[in-house]
Amino acid sequence: MSACLDTTRQLTRGTAILFTVMLTSLSGCGGSDSGPDIDMIPVSGSVAMDGQPLVGAMVEFHPTGGTKGNGGFGLTDEAGKFTLTDFHSNPGCPPGEYGVTFSKLTLPDGSPIPPDSQQGGVGMKEQIPPAYNLFKPHAIVQAAKVNGPESTFEFQLDSKIEPPRSFYRE
Repeated sequence: MSACLDTTRQLTRGTAILFTVMLTSLSGCGGSDSGPDIDMIPVSGSVAMDGQPLVGAMVEFHPTGGTKGNGGFGLTDEAGKFTLTDFHSNPGCPPGEYGVTFSKLTLPDGSPIPPDSQQGGVGMKEQIPPAYNLFKPHAIVQAAKVNGPESTFEFQLDSKIEPPRSFYRE
């Protein structure tokens, strides 16, 4: 009976050690640059392409340099206006420097993708030129510096933009 009890104790102790190691290793994963320790700055703005409000576009702020956090994103409304939240649904994003990208996926004819459909199954098409919708830290086309107490931006996009040469290098 004592051999069985010793085996159970060893298994329990081994499981506890394994569990502790797993928790310790996971504590650094995802979200270490977000949460209550980082100041969040309200960020809003507007986006126009060729002088017209860009409706239904995703706006993403990608941290660059030493900027903490995971950035933020927002969707433009009928007037091309957006408000950012972070990936934890907190309003705004941390202060710092960002590369900004824009994306608007539609059906090939330019109409919105129906809400109940699989985007890949309907032949979606990106309406924004690659210079604006691909984030390349070495070739940032649109940049933003977020600082308090709040930050507001107006982005003017050109549908005929040619990316800079550095955009094509890896």
